[in-house]
Amino acid sequence: MKRKHLFIVSFCAALLVVGILITTLRPQRQVFYRVTYLPSLGGEFSLPCSINDRGQIAGFSKVAWRNYHLFLWDREKGMQDLGPVDNNHVYINNAGQIAATMLDPNGHDRAFIWDPNHGRCVLPTLGGEKATPFGINNHGQVIGAAETATGLVHACVWNTSSEIHDLTPSSKERTHALSINDAGQTTVFTRTGPLLVDANEIVTSTSPSIPVRGLLEINSNGYVAGLVRAGPGKYDIIVWHPESGQKKLVQLYANASSSLYINDVNQVLLTKGREAKFRLLGRTLFSTHVENYLHDPKRGWLSLNGYVSVGPNEDLCLTDLNNKGCLVGAVQSTRDSRSRGVLLEPIPEQWDK
Repeated sequence: MKRKHLFIVSFCAALLVVGILITTLRPQRQVFYRVTYLPSLGGEFSLPCSINDRGQIAGFSKVAWRNYHLFLWDREKGMQDLGPVDNNHVYINNAGQIAATMLDPNGHDRAFIWDPNHGRCVLPTLGGEKATPFGINNHGQVIGAAETATGLVHACVWNTSSEIHDLTPSSKERTHALSINDAGQTTVFTRTGPLLVDANEIVTSTSPSIPVRGLLEINSNGYVAGLVRAGPGKYDIIVWHPESGQKKLVQLYANASSSLYINDVNQVLLTKGREAKFRLLGRTLFSTHVENYLHDPKRGWLSLNGYVSVGPNEDLCLTDLNNKGCLVGAVQSTRDSRSRGVLLEPIPEQWDK
């Protein structure tokens, strides 16, 4: 009996030593980001949507039942409540100007711009009742889609708070402006394919078509991140430039639920949902799992999901990145409306290795 007990003790000790050796000798994962959890405006839902190069974050947060307010967060002032907002079309530039959407007295979506010095100003439409922003550059130009007097929705640019221009005036179809850079280059969605339009010239008859699809993002160097179909439910991730053509970011595929974001150093943020199917007690259940990746020109693809702790019924959903490589998003419950904002900041000494 004593011999058996001694054998068990020795065996357990050996397992412990092996475990310690494996843990010690195994290459440690390089940590590239530090994580900050962001506050809300008092409720259980908060979603950061956009971050500028000064580290200011804009988004929206629940303040009461079905009531959401625009917020601005930075480390100096913390959370600022900027009043009612209607949806997640929230964008911030380096001047701290925010483009977003509110409901007018008639219940219509209206684009507005919030300025640190002048507050909120509602933007005009193209003669109709509705308008939604889809981006803002560092010169304060806002792009989006607005209803015309005939009821069509057209891509548009607001150069000032009172000046709006139709980017596809001759189109008989629905169009949207998707993103704009500081040179005024704008990606525009049309039924026949996306276009690259100069918002300062608005010459759409000679606007080149873009050979990629998706929610196209353009950076200040003219590079566009988009998708090209590679098979059923599968898309190649492409970075395209009008002069150098397209480059495929290999090893990962996107799907129909993917979003892409590109910054000025050509880092690309990919978020994609996949449907995970599993069986429990004879029932087949479904859960949506969100995967987040960053493609860096020097390091290739990095998985971002492991940086933030999530529960069994939660997803990490990243929504934007700035030119310093900072990422924002939220940990969102898949069961209810809870959402908690997160900020991922690069650790310089790790990226320099």
